[in-house]
Amino acid sequence: TTSGRLVGGNLSLMASLCGTPWAIDARGAILFIEDVSEALYRVDRLLTQLRQTGMLDAAAGFLLGSFTEDADPSAVLREHLAALGKPVLAGWPAGHGRPNRALPLGAMASLDAAAGVLTLQQTVLS
Repeated sequence: TTSGRLVGGNLSLMASLCGTPWAIDARGAILFIEDVSEALYRVDRLLTQLRQTGMLDAAAGFLLGSFTEDADPSAVLREHLAALGKPVLAGWPAGHGRPNRALPLGAMASLDAAAGVLTLQQTVLS
């Protein structure tokens, strides 16, 4: 189990923001990643870019949402994330696919990848 702020979003947009004031700060965070209609070679390139910026190393764990690519990107995601030795929970119902459940980005959460559980640690709606 790991805990941290829930940050992230669309993979291609996160990569595009690298080096700008709006880049995602993944230090100690649970990094949510999803994407829509990217070719596998592009998913590989985008993850490589995030790794080279230090974003993947900085994250405490990963929450993978929907990927609507024609080919399943699971092997590419595993190749990039498994070597980091951090918890990875895949198949979360959020992103551009269906179902698309809202995630309260910025909220504190804990991730138990083995149990398949994401728990919010704060009230986000009152």
